Amino acid sequence: MTAPAPGAYGTSTLVRIEVTDLAPAGAAAETAAVRLIALLPAGWRATLRECAAGWATLSLTPPATPAPPAVPPGPGGAAAARAVVDQVLRHPALRGWAQV
Repeated sequence: MTAPAPGAYGTSTLVRIEVTDLAPAGAAAETAAVRLIALLPAGWRATLRECAAGWATLSLTPPATPAPPAVPPGPGGAAAARAVVDQVLRHPALRGWAQV
């Protein structure tokens, strides 16, 4: 579940990850959240908001780079956060976790 967020740079977006049937036995949401945070691209920030058995919610903030003058920020915000999380979840250390 992703909360709506403006497309402006520097705004945060809530993302949720959940364990799938492909995860190793005993996969912990806390460990997955820490791994996701550690694998974010440079400049991205994340804060763990909620965590329980099988899922975690994080707040992601893109780099604080402003958009060029006279150019709208485009799909920054929520779309960029979802794309980054999808990319990070492809890492073998996060096998069995999916964004919902």
